[in-house]
Amino acid sequence: MLEQVFSHAGVEVPAALSDWDSRVGSWYDDYENAAADAYLSEINLGAAVFTFDHTFERVVLAYAVSTPQLTARDASRIRGFPNVNESVRAALGDMAFTVDKGHYLGHASGGVLDINLFPHRRDLNRGWSSDGKRFREMERYVATYPGTFFYHRPTYDDDTWIPASLEYGVLVDNQTWWAGTFRNKPEAAGTSG
Repeated sequence: MLEQVFSHAGVEVPAALSDWDSRVGSWYDDYENAAADAYLSEINLGAAVFTFDHTFERVVLAYAVSTPQLTARDASRIRGFPNVNESVRAALGDMAFTVDKGHYLGHASGGVLDINLFPHRRDLNRGWSSDGKRFREMERYVATYPGTFFYHRPTYDDDTWIPASLEYGVLVDNQTWWAGTFRNKPEAAGTSG
């Protein structure tokens, strides 16, 4: 799919992505070892690909070549999206946290709605915490430089669609990885990490 993504963007696949298929294969193996009943499929949306687990109804990986923002933000559609705070409260009870409707592939970088939305910790999504500031800096870079390859990989610690953590990676100047892992939900009492 990588070749199709870059072909859609009208650019060649950078040499720095020569190991992309093996990297993705390793991520899929890790995911399937943790979620034994997973049924994965890749969904190509032009300059973006989403890997979706149909069993647990959640995104496993999203990657793209950034493009200028495709459309204005559809506020009425976003409002119509299921209330993620209710979803998080129902799934996590006392461990619930306040969330936004985050985008795996940022709206300002050409990301769409629907499959691209997930419960995203508010202080991380809005840049209110130190991790959030770093996360937003990475997103701004991708939006500022169309043609940048980037990925967003959630990891899960339960059967919900709420990522426990998020790995966000940006291929700077088609040569160097800038990646970070960000906790998306609070840890259970008595755990550390």
